[in-house]
Amino acid sequence: MKIDNSIVNFDYSGDKKKVFPAHPYVSNWQFDENEINEATLAHFMAVVAEKNGLSNNEISHVFPIVLRILKSDIPWSK
Repeated sequence: MKIDNSIVNFDYSGDKKKVFPAHPYVSNWQFDENEINEATLAHFMAVVAEKNGLSNNEISHVFPIVLRILKSDIPWSK
């Protein structure tokens, strides 16, 4: 899957590559390199949330719920 750099950003410092969603609501959320799809989901959920008047605080509560519904076991779903 090709990921557009305007959707996620990568940090190559340290021993592991980290992924950060690009949207300002969630740009400080850090994901492991094998969680690119989750970071992309966070980006697009933030895009839709902003469009519909939700705050970044509200998206931070909704995102883990969506991951649990999707049966994800990454740390963000806890």
